[in-house]
Amino acid sequence: MTKLYIFEGVPGSGKTTSAKWLANRLGDNAKLYLEGNREHPADHESVACLTEEQLNVVEQECPSVRGMATRKGERYYISYASLYEKDPELFERLKAFDVYELPVEDYVEVALEKWKEFVEKAKSGAHEYILECCYLQNPFTFLLAKHNCSKEIIFNFLNQITNVITELDPVIVYFEQDNVAENLEKIRQERPVEWFDFITWYYTGQEYGKERGLSGVSGVLHFLEERKQSENEFLRGVPIRSLIINNTNADWDNIHNRLAFELALTER
Repeated sequence: MTKLYIFEGVPGSGKTTSAKWLANRLGDNAKLYLEGNREHPADHESVACLTEEQLNVVEQECPSVRGMATRKGERYYISYASLYEKDPELFERLKAFDVYELPVEDYVEVALEKWKEFVEKAKSGAHEYILECCYLQNPFTFLLAKHNCSKEIIFNFLNQITNVITELDPVIVYFEQDNVAENLEKIRQERPVEWFDFITWYYTGQEYGKERGLSGVSGVLHFLEERKQSENEFLRGVPIRSLIINNTNADWDNIHNRLAFELALTER
C-alpha cells in the first residue's frame, strides 16, 4: 500500500495545487507537508545543526541555547525560525549553522538520517503522507546550484534516498512543462519580487552560476532547464513508481482526473 506521495517539478508547475487536491481526496488519513513547513518530517526547515564545539561557542554568548537543542548522535539540532522576532541576534547566529550551510558530505549524512527517521515513523502509523519538493528539488538546488556537484554525486544521493523510502511504496508525481521561460514569466507576475531576487541569487550567484558566468533571467532559465533535464533522466531510471505529467496547458480537471485514475482513487 502506498504511504508516500511526493510532488515535484520546477517552480510554478503546480506542485502545491495538486498536493492540496490529493490531500483533500485522501481525506482525514492524509498528512500534507508543503515546501517551507517547519514541521516537515523529511526535511530540515530553519534548523541549525551544530557540533559540541560549535554549541559551546554559541552557549558562551547565549547560555540558554543548549536547552533549545536536541541531540542526535554527535550533532545538536535547533529549530530557530521562531527566534526571528523574539531574539533576532540569536536567530542570525544560528542561521549560520543551518543544515543547508553544511558541507556536502555532512549535509548528505544529515539529510539521509532525517529520511530514515521519517520512514520509521510512517511505517508504524496508518497515515498517508504527501510531501512537496524534498525528494528532487532540495537536493538539486543544494548540490547543483550551491555547490556545483556533478550529476554522479547528485544521482548517488538521490538513489540513497530512494532506497530509504522504498518501504513506503512511494509514488513520485512530476510535473513538466514544454516552455520553462513562459512558465517562469507567469509566476514572476504572481509572486513577490523578493522571491525572484532570491532564486536569481541562489541559482546564479553561487558555485553553479559563477562557474558558468550566469546572471539574471537567462541564468535562472539555464539552471531550470538543466535541472528539468536531469530530473527527467533520473526519474526514468528510478526503481520506484513515477508519474511524469505534462501540464503545460494547466488543464487541472483533466490532470487530476488522470491522477485519480493512476493512483486508483476512483473508489475513495
